[in-house]
Amino acid sequence: MALSPLINAPITRQDTVIEIVRKGDGAQPHDEVYVTTSVTLAADLDVQEVTLLLPMSSSANHKPLIRYTEDAVTEAVTFDPVDRSVYDQAVADALAGLQEDEREKQAKLAKAIAKAIQGVSQAVLTVKPGQRELRFFYTIATTPTETAGQFELQVLAPLASFILQPGGSIGVTALLPRGAALVEAEALQDPNNPGTALPNMQQAELGGRSCLGWLWQYDPMFRIRYNY
Repeated sequence: MALSPLINAPITRQDTVIEIVRKGDGAQPHDEVYVTTSVTLAADLDVQEVTLLLPMSSSANHKPLIRYTEDAVTEAVTFDPVDRSVYDQAVADALAGLQEDEREKQAKLAKAIAKAIQGVSQAVLTVKPGQRELRFFYTIATTPTETAGQFELQVLAPLASFILQPGGSIGVTALLPRGAALVEAEALQDPNNPGTALPNMQQAELGGRSCLGWLWQYDPMFRIRYNY
């Protein structure tokens, strides 16, 4: 049983809600972030049925999604220290021990994943043949900055291995903790280029919490003007 990459799944729509939950008075090592995402696939996945192991850490958002298959385990996976259900933690513990290719550890991993699939898990999603609408959840930890009491997070849209098709759209809504003051927020088409920021971020105060929102339509326009 193995983890293999799921590469280039085309989508026509993604809607993501990000809720940041405060875990202390600002002196805590991190806050917790709950991400809920709905995705519309542009085409069926090239499998009869696949179980996706979705990202559970900030770094994992920048790596391909992985799927659970019947082959041998070939790689290890690491996770950020965020609170999880008992079954999810069993999966993380099993994955952390995959530096050596041992039958006993493979069996432990398979059993942990089976329990996670049957229970309420924020990291496992089974896609059946013909299914186009996917909805999943995962949790990440915020990262403290050099300024005391200040935290940040990064979420990709679309997630790695999901590719937005021309004419598609992405909507992202983020809800800050009550009492938190926004320092800055940006959506970059190229994470390494500040000049690619998406315009028209909306912000509102709801119930004492800052709410941020973006809507991006991937539909390029070509305009030509000329005269004589």
